Amino acid sequence: MAQITINEGLAWLKTLKKRHEELLGLRNDNAHRERRFYGASADKEIVKEPVYDVKVLDRIVTRVACDIRLLEQALKTTNARTMVDGYDQDDAVLGELS
Repeated sequence: MAQITINEGLAWLKTLKKRHEELLGLRNDNAHRERRFYGASADKEIVKEPVYDVKVLDRIVTRVACDIRLLEQALKTTNARTMVDGYDQDDAVLGELS
């Protein structure tokens, strides 16, 4: 595991969130194969078979969600300790009227 900069962390966070979204969609909608049987008497039967192992898929979704949470916490902690270079805060800029 490599140390990363804040910028790399933000890019990785975006990638993790996109992957999490894809995995949730896969788990919720596309994780099954659907077959339909239509009979002559207008009765139909729908058979749904799982394509992926549900437990493995759920474990991956949970791991990605956990990694997102840990990365967000680490970025916030790092941000709280980092000083902004080349800028001094001056309340007079707000132009308060007297």
